[in-house]
Amino acid sequence: MQFMQQYAVYIFLTLLICWMLWQRVIAPRLSGVKSLSASKYFAMRDKPHTLIDVRSAGEWAGGHAPDAIHIPLGEISKRKHEIDADKAVVVICASGNRSAMAATALAKAGLKPVYNFSGGMGAWAGAGLPVRTGRK
Repeated sequence: MQFMQQYAVYIFLTLLICWMLWQRVIAPRLSGVKSLSASKYFAMRDKPHTLIDVRSAGEWAGGHAPDAIHIPLGEISKRKHEIDADKAVVVICASGNRSAMAATALAKAGLKPVYNFSGGMGAWAGAGLPVRTGRK
């Protein structure tokens, strides 16, 4: 018990890091989610796919991919029926964390293939891909 009290902060940080690794790296790989860089997206963007943006409404209004469908992360499970199951699915957020969680949930729901866009909207804009502002 003394060990737990003495090293509580370190134990907490270790658990936090492990949880983050699980959410971002391990769980998506186990579910079949593939990572997709901006350069790889350039190669596949003309193939049939559905782009899902899982950021908040405020983030979406600040700039989003023109062809993306906005489904915030918290709504993924109840709105997954809106996603065409016959196409590849690419999920994007601000940095790649929320999209990894959403992509894992979609893959577990049976959608295949599912990609997590690496680096989020920052990488999207940095690669020169189009960005539209506003709610629609």
